[in-house]
Amino acid sequence: MVRKILNEYKWRQDRDFNLIEVHYIDRLSPRGYAILKGEDIEDMGDRFIFTKNGMIPYHRVIRILYDGKIIYEKTRGYHNKYSKKP
Repeated sequence: MVRKILNEYKWRQDRDFNLIEVHYIDRLSPRGYAILKGEDIEDMGDRFIFTKNGMIPYHRVIRILYDGKIIYEKTRGYHNKYSKKP
C-alpha cells in the first residue's frame, strides 16, 4: 500500500513529489519517529524506500502526508506512542 501511494504521487503530472512527507518509526528519535521528505527519496524497491542516507522498510512507515494533509496512516500494528499527529 505504501509503495503504491508513493509511486502514484511520484509519477502523476499534477503532483509535486517534493511535497510528500513520510513519517516512519525510528527508535533512536526521542519522539519515536522520523520524517523523510519526498526530495530525499531516491527510489522505491519491493521492500524498501531508498534514500540518500540508507533504506527504510515499508513496514516502518506510519504516516504519509502530501502538502500537510494525511493521505495514509497506519491503523494497526504499531505502538500508540507513534500515533501522535505531527
